[in-house]
Amino acid sequence: MNHVIQHRAAFVRKPLIGALIAIGGLAAALPAQAESEIEALKRELAEQRQLIQNLLAQQESQKKAVSRIEQQAAAAPASRAAPAAPAASSGGSIVPPWMTIYGVLDGGVEHITNVKNGGNDGSVTRVPGITGTVASRLGFRVAKELAPGLTGIATLETGFNLDNGTLGQNGRIFGRQLFAGIDTQYGAFTIGRQYSMLIYAMDSDLLGPNIYALGSLDAYLPNARYDNSLAWKGKFGNVSLGAVYSLARDSAGGAPGSGTCAGELPGGGANACRGWSVMAKYDTDRFGVAGALDVQKGGSGALVNFFNGAAPMAFTRAEDSDRRSHLGAYVKFGMGGKLGIGWLGRKVDVAAGDFKSDAYYVEGAWQFNEKLSVDGGYHRITNKDQDRDADLFVLRGFYFLNKDFSPYVQMAHINNSDKAQYAVSVGAGVSPPAGGSQTSTMLGLRYRF
Repeated sequence: MNHVIQHRAAFVRKPLIGALIAIGGLAAALPAQAESEIEALKRELAEQRQLIQNLLAQQESQKKAVSRIEQQAAAAPASRAAPAAPAASSGGSIVPPWMTIYGVLDGGVEHITNVKNGGNDGSVTRVPGITGTVASRLGFRVAKELAPGLTGIATLETGFNLDNGTLGQNGRIFGRQLFAGIDTQYGAFTIGRQYSMLIYAMDSDLLGPNIYALGSLDAYLPNARYDNSLAWKGKFGNVSLGAVYSLARDSAGGAPGSGTCAGELPGGGANACRGWSVMAKYDTDRFGVAGALDVQKGGSGALVNFFNGAAPMAFTRAEDSDRRSHLGAYVKFGMGGKLGIGWLGRKVDVAAGDFKSDAYYVEGAWQFNEKLSVDGGYHRITNKDQDRDADLFVLRGFYFLNKDFSPYVQMAHINNSDKAQYAVSVGAGVSPPAGGSQTSTMLGLRYRF
């Protein structure tokens, strides 16, 4: 197209230029008395010059227009390819806008001192499979509007062990979470395998499911989930409320030292293996307070464990109960500081008797800048009924290459009373001898996507 425009311009210019030359020669040959005619020719010459300039300007404008068209044509394949994305989603290659895929890979190498595992005593260096700072997982979250003010929601989340790729939660495909329901202005109503409301009320526990944390003293906390459950959770301004009720809290096992409790039995066993929890919390930009209650009922196959070296106890009667109560608060200060305190009380009623424990924690965190943060805490648990107490100290630091990719280093130390065998880390075979202390260090990496 550019070639055509140039050809047309050349075609216009040649006659015009020839005419100008001829007119100039004729003007030189005319006598002085023909001055009026010469002036007329000069005016015509000026008009012809102006016409040529206009034609040249028009040619330049056309060149620019052609250049813009060529650029648009070059970009057209990418533009035309974009509308094909929705069609591709029907084939499963593109995630639809109402679905989110997310995950975490988190693990490292740790060294634990003073381990007693059968006849083997000493230190151990290992890659723990269960967790580093948070458990590894892959999840699918759905939120699709069904009608104005009504959204269909679902979560499918699988947990796995980073050391060998096996499934967590006793081999469940979606052992971490699996539920569906609706979200309304009155809260979300869901059914499936879901967290206990105890988890949602523990914002003051800044270390959360870290491998060295409150879960070292009570291994139920990182595994507080209910099978066969109905849940409601809503947020109303600064207030959050929630409740969950399970008809059979654990049909396949997975919580350490707890056995199974499938429940859903007719007649006199109808109340066996039930479970429920409630929570309430109040949060602002600067502070928050929360409380929760979690209650489990006994049933066939169930055990109750204090994770302190004492043998697990039978938890097989429907009237048996295991109750945890939590109160906590946190406050934010400065540009990157946070302090959390809390209490976790536990009361177990079984055929063997009544047993209580109390755990307390103080945790702090400080974000120095966008690259570096440090947190840690002090935790104490007392169990007078079994005469087993412990103190746990944790320190952890992150270096953020970006917000999702962060190497970390952490260490922890636990002191046990004479009879206690609380382990500083998680998993089987890493407990100290009775009354022994332990120190553990870990170098790890967390990658979120």
